[in-house]
Amino acid sequence: MSAGTARIWAPVIASALVMAGCSTPAEPEPADVVPTAIAEDATLLTATSPDFPPAQFRAPFEFQGLQAGEVTGFEAELVEAVADELGLSVQWVDVPFEQVLEQVSTGAADVAASAVTVTDERSDDFTFVTFFETGTQWAVREPNVAGVRPNDACGARVAVQSGTVAADDLAARSAACEQAGEEPIDIREFASQNEVTAALIAGIVNAFAADAPAVRWAIRQSGNPSATSSLNTNRLVPAGPPYDVASYGWAVSDPDLAQALLEGLQAVVDSGEYLEILQRWGVDEGALEPDEIRGVEQG
Repeated sequence: MSAGTARIWAPVIASALVMAGCSTPAEPEPADVVPTAIAEDATLLTATSPDFPPAQFRAPFEFQGLQAGEVTGFEAELVEAVADELGLSVQWVDVPFEQVLEQVSTGAADVAASAVTVTDERSDDFTFVTFFETGTQWAVREPNVAGVRPNDACGARVAVQSGTVAADDLAARSAACEQAGEEPIDIREFASQNEVTAALIAGIVNAFAADAPAVRWAIRQSGNPSATSSLNTNRLVPAGPPYDVASYGWAVSDPDLAQALLEGLQAVVDSGEYLEILQRWGVDEGALEPDEIRGVEQG
């Protein structure tokens, strides 16, 4: 869902007004716009639920210079790249997804970075900096015996992570089933995407709904046909294309911090690191064009 009625403000990056008869002043570095309290501590407290690969998750073992347990993923790398441009280090604040935004509203964290979709409702309470675009998608086990798809799921068991846009979508679809005189969707909510995926692989549910990058990650991790059979019943496949495309955003309460993150992100884009990170994780189809990276102001 788009930011709707939320006011959109364009980034003021790399330009200054040239007054008649005056020279253009020196452009400030991104680090110069960091709010004083954060700059003094040189730390960006970042709330996340590190169980949503490939956006953010804890490395299960040591690889590519990471220690086991370190937060990684394409969003995690983008946050760290932006923080570096701002002269800050990142301190991750681990909480369940449903509590990520609350950490910002209570001041326990400076920013929420946890594959948070920008919606009208969330924009009422937070300022967002957009950095990625994706949609909701469904996955099923092969073969999809029940024939479950987003528009044909009445009576089916479908897993989803609590507090997500996908959970809201499922609730609306289930209500539509009842209004049509059919059985509601048996929605099984879990605290983490890892639990959602495991429920489908185990056959506890017929399908799951999540953001498209998480679906593709689960599909890649679910295995390939065995040497003795052309069919792997644990193998996951998509149940239709993504829909309801919307932006991920970093949520903050301080508009000044939003502007700093925006300028830091623009520097990462300009250096080419933004696209390099997304390509490394195989999610560059969600890359935003420079003019699509923006702030969505609270209110």
